[in-house]
Amino acid sequence: MRRLLAAGVVLALSIGLAACSDTDTGGEAIDIVSTQTECRVARTELASGKQSFRVDNQGSDVTEVYIYAAGDKVVTEKEHIGPGTKATFSVTLNPGQYEVACKPGERGSGIRQKITVS
Repeated sequence: MRRLLAAGVVLALSIGLAACSDTDTGGEAIDIVSTQTECRVARTELASGKQSFRVDNQGSDVTEVYIYAAGDKVVTEKEHIGPGTKATFSVTLNPGQYEVACKPGERGSGIRQKITVS
């Protein structure tokens, strides 16, 4: 009986932890590759609602990633992503046009990629 109870507890904890993942958007996280010269977003057509992004800093400097709405309004940002590291962040996006900006060296207006949310 104790083994059955222990197995049930382990199963319940596993399911609970999986439900709390950063990529819990009904799909996989959208990859962003940041280098010294590019900001490559894997998908540029997204559904509205909660989206998760996974940044892979393949550059030689610390970088940050911003998502801008019209007029350079910051929707969200992820800062201090070290060279050779990855970071994940989530944001709820309404329909519209956005830009994803990678900022190698954490300065300037960034290398930008347009995305459309519908």
